[in-house]
Amino acid sequence: MKKFAVSTVLAISAFCLLSWLSPLKAYAGTVTLTLENVGPGNNSGGVFTYPYNFSIDGKSPYVSLMCYIYYEEIYEGETWTATVVPINSSSSKDDLELAYLFSVASNPSTPPATAADAQWAAWELFDSALTTAPTQNGVSQAGVTTELTNAANAISTDPSEFYSGYQLYVPDYGWPEGDGTPQSFIGPTPEPSSLILLGSGLLAAAGALYRRKRRTA
Repeated sequence: MKKFAVSTVLAISAFCLLSWLSPLKAYAGTVTLTLENVGPGNNSGGVFTYPYNFSIDGKSPYVSLMCYIYYEEIYEGETWTATVVPINSSSSKDDLELAYLFSVASNPSTPPATAADAQWAAWELFDSALTTAPTQNGVSQAGVTTELTNAANAISTDPSEFYSGYQLYVPDYGWPEGDGTPQSFIGPTPEPSSLILLGSGLLAAAGALYRRKRRTA
């Protein structure tokens, strides 16, 4: 049986791992979402706003998503299957603006009031019947309008910033009979960074071993 050098084995392993982690693998056709909890402290206008914390396919850590359909309802512990729709250069203007609004709400440096405005802006963007945010609990329609304007300006200036970094979760099936359709959500495209680092490390190790072998040959 032919023996392979250690450097060859490492290189093949790294190639297989990195190939498996290609961007195409990040877009599973469907996933199972379970709403684990919301918050904390994300109540605006009498309803919960970003973040909604989900387990995806039963895995942890939980992923924080933002809903963009206002009139549907979900509850903690509810589980359903959703189709994953990546945002890319072919996405609609509304989807790109939604990606901007999610980037605002999910930024740790964003003040809570602005994050709430971004959430209400997402709801107004996708629910034509929702034309004015409620004024209670500090919600300001002026702030919501500002976020909608900022979103339109952002994607007209550099829409590529919002390609591929985000994806939609659209309800497909699996919710209880008689229950309403779950809300649709947006979240970040998952990046298996630790495994990518492992694959890159294997490639580096293979290269080092190969160079060492050449020097001692």
